[in-house]
Amino acid sequence: MADLFPMGFIDPVIGAFERNMNTNDEYSIFARPIGPLDADRTIGVFPNTWTANPEDKLIGVPNREPFQAIYSITIQNLVIHPDPIEGRRIFAIDSKSIRAILYRDAAFHLALAGLTESFMGSLERVKKYDVLRQEFMGSRTGISFLYLCKTEFIITTETTQ
Repeated sequence: MADLFPMGFIDPVIGAFERNMNTNDEYSIFARPIGPLDADRTIGVFPNTWTANPEDKLIGVPNREPFQAIYSITIQNLVIHPDPIEGRRIFAIDSKSIRAILYRDAAFHLALAGLTESFMGSLERVKKYDVLRQEFMGSRTGISFLYLCKTEFIITTETTQ
C-alpha cells in the first residue's frame, strides 16, 4: 500500500530534488525536519498542515467531509559556511533552485498530478499545487555562518465518494 496523504507527497518531492540538485551527491536529503546536528547542504522535506474549508461540502452527500483540502509541505534547506559572502551565494542558489524545481520539473509535475488515495470509501486526488512562500534566516555559530530557508509548498486535493 502506498503512503497515505500527506506522506504520499514526500517521495515525489524528494525525487525531484535528487534528480535535479543531487547529481554529485552534494546534498543530504531527508524526509524529516532539519536538526541541529545536520551538515552543510542538508534538505528536509516533511508535512506541516492539513486545512479544509468547513463550508466546502457537497450538497446531498451524507458525510460531512470537505470537498477540497490543502496540505502544506515544508522544505528546509541549510547552508553552513565559514565565509559569509560565499555562504550567502550558495544559499541563494539552493533556495532559488528548490523553488524552480517545484515550478518547472516536468517529471515531478507528472508524478504529483497522478497521485490518488483511496481510503474508507473516498477517493482523494491532487487538483493543484503551488509554492506559497519562502522564509530566509541567517545566524552565526562559532566560526561558521548558517543560512536556513523554509519553503512552503501547498497541494490542493479533491475528495469524492
